[in-house]
Amino acid sequence: MKFDNSQDKRSPALRLKFDAASGNGEFSGYASTYGGLPDSYGDVIAAGAYSETLKAHKAAGTMPVMLWAHDQARPIGRWLEMKEDAKGLFVRGQCNLNTTAGRDAHEHIKAGDVTGMSIGYRIKEYSVDNDTGIWTLESVELREVSVVALPANQSALITSKADLVDLMVKSGLPHSAARKVAAGGFSALSHKNETDDELVKAALATVNASLTNLERNTR
Repeated sequence: MKFDNSQDKRSPALRLKFDAASGNGEFSGYASTYGGLPDSYGDVIAAGAYSETLKAHKAAGTMPVMLWAHDQARPIGRWLEMKEDAKGLFVRGQCNLNTTAGRDAHEHIKAGDVTGMSIGYRIKEYSVDNDTGIWTLESVELREVSVVALPANQSALITSKADLVDLMVKSGLPHSAARKVAAGGFSALSHKNETDDELVKAALATVNASLTNLERNTR
């Protein structure tokens, strides 16, 4: 069934956790997940719903734009990769650290002030369950993917700087040391001034175990 939607729609925000290893503004996560409970519009995204729009962008050598909170006047960087997998739409992007908006977004990301993504799209094909009223979106035109402050969906989780800081503090590292590790790795620490080798080893073991569990949960 065809549907020409004249207005852009915005998805509820997915919780996003940002790449702790990157110092160049890169982050990644799921901008959209398939199936599950309907969103606030009563929609469910079908597997493969983004295949046509991704093919069109690839053919044109373009990507959907990266915005701050769906504000077209506030681009914050660019998307480097978008692909569909069994879970949903995986995206990898980079804040433009040469711009004020990009630097501000990156600082908010590092601090854990923002933890979500939301997509702007138009519906192309859909079906409706007449008993439940739920729309299944079978093909959508992806216009933009935004970084947002208020995640409404907890289904997409990857490694984050904010969560790493919390984890390492709980494992025994001082908060200042944990923030340095999240930004620059364990080599960013001065062992003489902030912690000893045994404390670092214990924190690293805790982090590695937790990252393994997170990776399993996001497959």
